Amino acid sequence: MTKLSQLTGRSHDIFTKYLLLDNSLDDDKRLWKSIKPFLREYENEESGCILIDDMLMHKPWTKANDVVCWHYDHVSQKMAKGILMLNFHYTDATGISIPLGYEIITKTEDVWSEEYQKYIKKSLFTKNEIMQDKLHVLHFNNEVKYKYILFDKWFASTKNLLFIEEELQKKFVCPIKSNRKIALTLEEKNKGKYVNISTIDIEGGSSRLVYLEGYEKPLRLIKQVVKNGDDGESTYLYLVTNDIDLSFDEVLEIYKRRWKIEEYHKSLKQNLKIEHSPTKVETSQRNHIHLAVLGFIKLEKLRLSYKMNHFAIKEKIYIEALRSAYQKVQELQVA
Repeated sequence: MTKLSQLTGRSHDIFTKYLLLDNSLDDDKRLWKSIKPFLREYENEESGCILIDDMLMHKPWTKANDVVCWHYDHVSQKMAKGILMLNFHYTDATGISIPLGYEIITKTEDVWSEEYQKYIKKSLFTKNEIMQDKLHVLHFNNEVKYKYILFDKWFASTKNLLFIEEELQKKFVCPIKSNRKIALTLEEKNKGKYVNISTIDIEGGSSRLVYLEGYEKPLRLIKQVVKNGDDGESTYLYLVTNDIDLSFDEVLEIYKRRWKIEEYHKSLKQNLKIEHSPTKVETSQRNHIHLAVLGFIKLEKLRLSYKMNHFAIKEKIYIEALRSAYQKVQELQVA
């Protein structure tokens, strides 16, 4: 804040007061107001996609509170302290990247744990409940134009798939775990003959119609072979979609758009330093995150104008700043 005050010539108190301003209840409204004109230029129902994924911002040295909590980290596969951010993002066939909103997963409830023999913090709502609520707002209130919803296997519960199919009446493409149960024909479904996906004889690079347990309509299932590591060991990715007219290649191409939210997370962390705020107060932690998301929107607009990715834009700004600093050093040496 001190350096920013010196750079802009504005009072240090202006920035400090903004970080401490309690806007937590209006985060969605503030962000939507910022992105709405930008989104309306690009949204479409031909190839538009809403992407969903969570991101853990590690805060190992920050005191725990309702925002900085212990969460399971799927990368390290162990509990880690930090801020868990559930993100909703927009992209389409052109590769546009626009944040639609986010939810900070707070843990406000003290619940007794028999396993640990102590009280532990729990969230009042599950991530799946928050996901459905946010999609409801984006679809019905904000009237976002899109065709597909993409997410990873952690959100691919039957309940979520039915919510997208029945309430939103939209299409989804998502991976599912190999132990999910399916029936290969309508007759087998009616008889309750379900088997694990991993046990069916389906070649990599092919697709077929199946019936997922608990889901009435047929789904298109594809199996992709993925080579891992130097040893080339094969693993399998199973994707399902309720857009059953899609081919194998079309399903795969649509799901690849989900990578945009991974790029979003990477840019937030590396270009906008969303993890690096030394703030200790919940309000300022929330406001810092909000400002980082607004910064991403500015970077995306610059990307469209200058045809450069976010990292190249950041590098260009740094080089210009260093050039100015070098010239200033030269002037001081001459003086």
